[in-house]
Amino acid sequence: MRYRYAPSCALALISMLASVQVQADGSTLKAPPQSASQKAILQQNTDFFYPTMTLQSSMSYAYSDQNTLNLNGFLALGAIFLGNINVSKVKSSIYTFTESAYYPLSDRLQLVMNVPIVYRQSTYEIGGAGYASSAQSQASVTSGGPRLGDVSFGGYYQIFKESKNWPSLTGSLLVTAPTGINPYGIKVIQPDPNNTNLSVPTNLPTGNGVWTLTPGLSFVSTSDPAIFFGSVNYYYNLDKNFSDISTTPGSVQPGEVALGNAFQYSLGVAFALNERLSLSTSFADRIQDDTLIRAPGGPWTTIVGSGANVAVANVGMTYAFNPNTSLIVNLGVGITSSAPSFQLTATIPYNL
Repeated sequence: MRYRYAPSCALALISMLASVQVQADGSTLKAPPQSASQKAILQQNTDFFYPTMTLQSSMSYAYSDQNTLNLNGFLALGAIFLGNINVSKVKSSIYTFTESAYYPLSDRLQLVMNVPIVYRQSTYEIGGAGYASSAQSQASVTSGGPRLGDVSFGGYYQIFKESKNWPSLTGSLLVTAPTGINPYGIKVIQPDPNNTNLSVPTNLPTGNGVWTLTPGLSFVSTSDPAIFFGSVNYYYNLDKNFSDISTTPGSVQPGEVALGNAFQYSLGVAFALNERLSLSTSFADRIQDDTLIRAPGGPWTTIVGSGANVAVANVGMTYAFNPNTSLIVNLGVGITSSAPSFQLTATIPYNL
């Protein structure tokens, strides 16, 4: 009887040994992911590199609806407001299609390039038409059709693979080129001659206009069926001179722009429900400094209100069609006033 279970015990031991790897220093590594949905989650968090090139197509739609109270008058007796009160509304839609390519140089080093195509549309509404606060004026502005955004490229290097007691750690460095329409020098006009309250830009930008360096660190820790992940990134924007930074029609003012640097962190958890399906939830927050501008030889001037705190709560789903192709759907809801009201993103990575 005591030998009846020997084969099954041997198989269990072999299975256990096959489920771990050992580093040269003797520490135990966790086995590579077996589930297709789990691979897709880890790939999105730069913890798993396919051995061949991966192409990724992503389509996102972001919508913002912001209301602003405009007061034009003064306070009488410290409590009574005398003047005009108008509520302005800006409704913005941003459509972004991004094609990305990931090329592994090894099981720890991977190169990436992202090429976005952006279309923007904003509608501005404000009272004051015909000099009546109850009458509204409206104007819509677009980016002039789909336009190239800011192209980014760089690499990811896995510093530590995940072990029994420690998460994996991956470092990254991305460079973003100002290939999109920059926001500087775009003129602001009053399209309605009967409403001087309404001012709109003549065009909408599709990029930041400056070179950006983005170093970052990300971690992943698996505790089957849960996968914990997070990241920190710093966006360092290089100063740049522009031939025109004025928003006044008919005016040309050269100047230098120091776009505010930004710090971003994120935390999340995903659950692999089965071989193909997984669900995730995460939180991301990006804090950006104010932007500074100056005329040639002049002092730096802060653009009031250019700083931002963009906090978004996300829920997502990953479905693996097969070992090489997945569908990743993510819904983000803005928490702060600077964040979009919501953003819906669908991503399809394909391993060649």
